[in-house]
Amino acid sequence: MLVKKISSIQFNVLSPAMVRKMSALEIKTPDTYDKDGYPMEGGLMDQHLGVINPGLRCKTCGQKMKQCPGHFGSLELVRPVLHSEFSKRIEQLMHATCKECSRIALPEDKLEYYRRMLTPQNGEIIGKKITAKARKVKKCPHCKAEKGTVVLDKPTNFFFNKERIYPTQIREWMEKIPEKDLELFGYRPETIRPEWFILTVMPVPPVTIRPSITLESGIKSEDDLTHKLVDIIRINLRLKDNIDAGAPQLIIEDLWDLLQYHVTTYFDNNTAGVPPAKHRSGRALRTLVQRLKGKKGRFRHNLTGKRVNFAARSTITPDPYILISEVGIPEEIANELTVPEMVTEWNKKEIQALVKDTDKAIYLVRPNETRKKIDETNKQEAVDEIDVGFKVERKLMDGDVVLFNRQPSLHRLSMLAHKARIMPGRTFRINPIVCKPYNADFDGDEMNLHVPQTEEGKTEALELMFVRDQVISPRYGAPIIVLAEDGVTGLFALTQNSTEFTKEEAMKYFYDIGLKEIPKPDRG
Repeated sequence: MLVKKISSIQFNVLSPAMVRKMSALEIKTPDTYDKDGYPMEGGLMDQHLGVINPGLRCKTCGQKMKQCPGHFGSLELVRPVLHSEFSKRIEQLMHATCKECSRIALPEDKLEYYRRMLTPQNGEIIGKKITAKARKVKKCPHCKAEKGTVVLDKPTNFFFNKERIYPTQIREWMEKIPEKDLELFGYRPETIRPEWFILTVMPVPPVTIRPSITLESGIKSEDDLTHKLVDIIRINLRLKDNIDAGAPQLIIEDLWDLLQYHVTTYFDNNTAGVPPAKHRSGRALRTLVQRLKGKKGRFRHNLTGKRVNFAARSTITPDPYILISEVGIPEEIANELTVPEMVTEWNKKEIQALVKDTDKAIYLVRPNETRKKIDETNKQEAVDEIDVGFKVERKLMDGDVVLFNRQPSLHRLSMLAHKARIMPGRTFRINPIVCKPYNADFDGDEMNLHVPQTEEGKTEALELMFVRDQVISPRYGAPIIVLAEDGVTGLFALTQNSTEFTKEEAMKYFYDIGLKEIPKPDRG
């Protein structure tokens, strides 16, 4: 097996040139579908951005819905707007540099001193030190111009000497900052330039990540991102028309601010100081940041925590009669979960008997991955067909290896391997002694059961995770699977000198313990 190691990961900011280069189409109209329900050309659902209708083909890659990954488009903004997530970085650079010459407002010898200290790791720290010093400077040491004061009215309005400074002026300021000065703030000028934080062209995400939903009434309902992009395009077109018509500066500035508002809420609809964009129903739109962060975001909901197959969940109840390495599984669950059995020359006869004499086998999987459901009518046919290399999917049985997990999974003992024991009832049964590693109790706790699907998985579970081999805690080296609370109290009470039993009670306990010979009583 070829093993590759990732040496490093680098995060960049998309330059306008890169946005245009990766774009399959420039979006020019806010319309999505025409009267016949067909995607509009040059609109937000254009087939160059990918397809979500089964019958259509993508006009960029020629693939159908399942094969086409989707393609980015681009939207040229009439006037630049700030990317609200980067306004803090722009503010830092404006505090540290001179508006006239865009150099850091510190003498050259000081800058040389900081350059000698600079390493790839400490760029941001040095940037903060430089900013703190440069803020106190009144006159630029390079061009002798007055430095002026910069104020950020969050999230995106900047004031220079108490006068509003617009994104076009900020962009010109950022463009003039020399590369050697940017390096002192931890920027790599070949991959990140500060003028890219002011957007002149916006990437439009593929149709595949913002698909339309067709409601029962036949009306198409658009995704929140599409709604937001429609707003951006409409205001962008209105701004262009007003500029072309020579509208008063006040109207142009109002429309420019409105465009800024829509772009800000497109990236994050929870930005402080900005009213959230809402549907007509009053529900706030879920835009890019809301899709990614939080419990219901892409990372926690879709990537780190996914729903999986071959798993079950139920309440746990105690059963002191089963082994610590067993878990009692309800018949209802055991009949649903399946285990694949590979047919080899050693187990062929056993599997044929399993298929013929029991109702445990559910599917026969041939080497070419075609499946056949086994039922009463075709049992003999399946038995005759079974050969080495086939696979039989059967119901969960006593002795199968399963993984048992209680959330929150706080340490590795929160998921252990048990052997299945099929039992009546509807709850998972575990021996109370195994509660401690799971931090479980029986006041309504639920636990998850997973069935390994490969021989490697079963072997790993048995060798690395089997309860019997996990008695000693890996954290502090003392036993963690031990009698606790009730068990200790019970043993103490049982073994006290004052404890006496009638013959019937004693016989019951001997039977439970498994004694076949009756010991002599301590007292007559």
